[in-house]
Amino acid sequence: MHALLLPLSAAAEEASTEASHISPWWYGGFALFVLVVMLLVTVIMGKGRPHS
Repeated sequence: MHALLLPLSAAAEEASTEASHISPWWYGGFALFVLVVMLLVTVIMGKGRPHS
């Protein structure tokens, strides 16, 4: 298990250092955008009501 996670963590660390120039506001904006899209899909597909 540890042998599988170690290369993944190394790749994630390398990607984080490459993306360090990106402002944290972009991550928050993207997360907000995804949340709004998921909410719209839920409301449109469920017509605003929970399924029974």
